[in-house]
Amino acid sequence: MFSINGKEFIWKALMSLIGITLISFGAALSQTMNMGLDPFTAINTGASELLGFTLGNYQLFVNAAILAIILFFDRKIIGWGTIFNLVLVGYMIEFFISMLESFIDPTQLAFIVQLLITVVAILIFTFGVALYMDADLGVSPYDAIAPVITDRVSASYKTVRMIQDIVVVITAWILGGPVGVSTFITGFMAGPLIDFFSNRFTSKLSDKVEEKA
Repeated sequence: MFSINGKEFIWKALMSLIGITLISFGAALSQTMNMGLDPFTAINTGASELLGFTLGNYQLFVNAAILAIILFFDRKIIGWGTIFNLVLVGYMIEFFISMLESFIDPTQLAFIVQLLITVVAILIFTFGVALYMDADLGVSPYDAIAPVITDRVSASYKTVRMIQDIVVVITAWILGGPVGVSTFITGFMAGPLIDFFSNRFTSKLSDKVEEKA
């Protein structure tokens, strides 16, 4: 991930940062509709509110702790994109939620409109994940957990990731995090949607970046 030339790194870093921005905006838009957050952000939101931290500060701490553990087991899946995600996502979600809540009142919207906006938010979120991952500058600390476990147990990545997300969703609910329609849709449909966007768009964009670099 680090053995690329300067021009390619700049383009891939831009892909990664745009992906992270879309991830954050999609998560914030879903939360603004009161439809919940993705599993990891939901558990962090619940825990941060209980402990009296801002989401950005708490998620930074949790990501750093996970990263420290992942580095011990598998350093090759960590890169600059991991650092971008670790530092930026929590704060960007806070920023976008504050911005969206200043001019959107979900109580004034029909439920079907809220649901449609949430679907759009999930599409934005998963496209952002695909763009971020296909930049190939490292995965987020949370996304690195399942591959590390899969390499050490006799279970498929899909099974491990599903168990991981289910445990996180249940814990988020126990902690009072914003668990809703979006949380469950993201938990079960994120994989297929990310694969779709990757195969149709973002992996091809990454290939073009590599060709031009």
